[in-house]
Amino acid sequence: MDFQFTEQQEMLRATVREFVEKECPRQLVRKWDEEHAFPMEVLEKLKKIGVMGIITPVEYEGMGGSIIDYTIVCEELARSTCWGLASYFNAVIMYGTDMILHCGNEEQKKYFLPGLARGELLFAYGITEPDSGSDAAAAKTMAVEKGDHYILNGSKMFITLADKADYTITLARTDKDVAKHKGLTLFIVDTKSKGYSARPLKKMGGFTDTTCEVVYDNVEVPKTHILGGSEAVNRGWQLLISTLETEHLEVAANSLGYAQAAFDDSLQYAKERNAFGQPIGKFQAISHMLAEMAVDLHLARLCVYQLAWLRDSNKPCYKESCMAKLVATECWTNMAHRAMQIFGGYSLMYEYDVQRYLRDSYILLIGGGTRQIQKNMIAKSLGL
Repeated sequence: MDFQFTEQQEMLRATVREFVEKECPRQLVRKWDEEHAFPMEVLEKLKKIGVMGIITPVEYEGMGGSIIDYTIVCEELARSTCWGLASYFNAVIMYGTDMILHCGNEEQKKYFLPGLARGELLFAYGITEPDSGSDAAAAKTMAVEKGDHYILNGSKMFITLADKADYTITLARTDKDVAKHKGLTLFIVDTKSKGYSARPLKKMGGFTDTTCEVVYDNVEVPKTHILGGSEAVNRGWQLLISTLETEHLEVAANSLGYAQAAFDDSLQYAKERNAFGQPIGKFQAISHMLAEMAVDLHLARLCVYQLAWLRDSNKPCYKESCMAKLVATECWTNMAHRAMQIFGGYSLMYEYDVQRYLRDSYILLIGGGTRQIQKNMIAKSLGL
């Protein structure tokens, strides 16, 4: 197996890293977090370097890049530690491009993909409900057929950027008389539709994007916006499952970038902070902790990029996607905990980034499937 990135991929990484260092210096990222705001002009500048169309095929005005290319961009944007920047990017790529590319019909691809590739459209992902998180198939949001459209009623919870998105991919029940997995359909809901509302929720981290409660009150959705077309009615669960590998990869790649930032900060601090007449990194307790962090980070990176390679190779990789999601998210959380120990009292101060790493890490530990759900899926793949 060749672990070498291509020259083009190294150039892509350098381009994104240069953008991040210029547009998202740490003092500004810290300020945005404290103000619970993300400057949209940074997103506009990101669009100009072309990465919004990274995995969009050339025939739909994209770059035609690989999943490895996408993973590189995810990691570098997350390494900026600017939650909002990575979140907005993934709202375009994961919730929009990947869903339309793999689940949409040809008319939907032609209509949505060019705008997504230019970064002109923002999508949200309306799956979780107040009473169904890990058990997403228990969705109660109903869609009733009426003429040339469906009427949606129900609610969703913890939906990222649902108040900012142009469209929300929404899972709704279209047949309540069959097994729960068989009566679901995915809809592309225009957020400007009458009856659609999104209310941002207060949370402990990820302050530079929004997490919302969404209500559908007699929202009309044309049949042309059934994801996958009319033949995809009651096949929403199968379509949803087919995209989970990419969702796991997105979460894992972002976790990897944040974990790398936490490690970099910890290593630098251990070299610069003096106690008892020497840098604290010279003490075995600290040096061993950093060594363990380096090993965990290396293992997480191998899992993440192997998953990206499997996806590019069109090989079965659901088990590996669960493993990568589990390993990378736990790596980030553990990295943040160890960074708190290395920084000591300063880790609690808002003038340092370490406390933010810990706060933010729990979002991805839960989002995309908890660690327990990932373990369940891995165990199932082992025949247990």
